Amino acid sequence: MIIMPNENNDKKPIQQKTSVKPETQNKKVNSQTKTTTTTKKTPSPSKPITQSSIPNKKASQQKNNSSNLNKKASQEKNTETIKRLNSIEGATTNRQLVSTNNKPRSQRDKEPERNVIVTHTNKKGSNVIGILFLVLVMFIVVAFLGFSAIKSDGSSKYFYKEDKVGAQALYDDIMNVSETNYPTTPEDVVKKYAESYRLLYGEKIKDLSIVPNIIEKQRILLSEELITNNPFEEQVNNVLYNIENLKNNKVKITGIDVKPTTYDQKDDTLAYVKVDKTDSLFQTYYYIYHLKLEDNKWKITGWYNTDENYNIIPTIDIDES
Repeated sequence: MIIMPNENNDKKPIQQKTSVKPETQNKKVNSQTKTTTTTKKTPSPSKPITQSSIPNKKASQQKNNSSNLNKKASQEKNTETIKRLNSIEGATTNRQLVSTNNKPRSQRDKEPERNVIVTHTNKKGSNVIGILFLVLVMFIVVAFLGFSAIKSDGSSKYFYKEDKVGAQALYDDIMNVSETNYPTTPEDVVKKYAESYRLLYGEKIKDLSIVPNIIEKQRILLSEELITNNPFEEQVNNVLYNIENLKNNKVKITGIDVKPTTYDQKDDTLAYVKVDKTDSLFQTYYYIYHLKLEDNKWKITGWYNTDENYNIIPTIDIDES
């Protein structure tokens, strides 16, 4: 006998085969629910964060690195351009470029105006200083010329034009002789006296009214005994006569050479100075001056005509003073 399968009967044994005990089934279900609930309650936020955030961080770091590299590259370019400009314009432009590059654009635009104002003030200050300096120089020049005019006291009119400069210098030098401004050595004393001699007999004086002034300075260099034996007025008259005589004979003194001092071997208060005088006729006259120390000053006690070997010809030549 054949039994035909029934659909209901087929399903039941399948259910019985797959059926599980209630406890185990409940446990499985509970475990599944637990897992599902855990998955639902804790959707594991760390996994999506780590997977998605790490690439983002790397990308941002790469961007930052690239921006830093760009900044460094731009800074290097700026420094290179600054170095090139420094080689052309100097360290001052370097300071200005560095200061302006580090400032905002608004401050950079204002910077040149401020620099222009500073340069204008410096120019004004330098111009003022220059003007003051010129005024000071002009004042010094005017004061010097005025002092020279006062010092000379118009004495340049007393000399011939061709010898005015040299004669004025000789006259000023002789006028400086005094007891307080006295020559220190016998040689210096004779040089001062020889300069006055060249001024008197060198055909330089146009107005002879200044002759007494020169003789007065000459007498400061003479000893007391020589001054006493030669009164001032008599000496002036003798000098004026000699000047007129040389002028009529067209003779003048052209050069004087003062030799070094020779001191007396026995008496250190005595000294001798040899002098050569040359005239316009190319004749040379030889003299020896005697000096004595009086009150710590070397005074001329006399002078003697000599031959070319300085051997004394026994006459005192005071008239040619």
